[in-house]
Amino acid sequence: MAKVNVSLPGALLERLDEAARETHTSRSAFLAEAVERYLKEMEEEKLREQRRRAAASMREIAKLIGPWDGTEEILKSRDSH
Repeated sequence: MAKVNVSLPGALLERLDEAARETHTSRSAFLAEAVERYLKEMEEEKLREQRRRAAASMREIAKLIGPWDGTEEILKSRDSH
């Protein structure tokens, strides 16, 4: 496991130590868990943004091609064979 040195303002360090005590864990374990959660949250936000962009693109495409009925297209394809 890698070791790092981190500089924190005193008040933040006090809050960190109190939270670690309350959760019955070490400062290092608490920080590791906090970083994991934060990185996961960032990744999830990236995915949400990608989905928002994809949905916006799909709406733009729908405007260009007009109304489309997927069921009707499937039926046409099935009936043509």
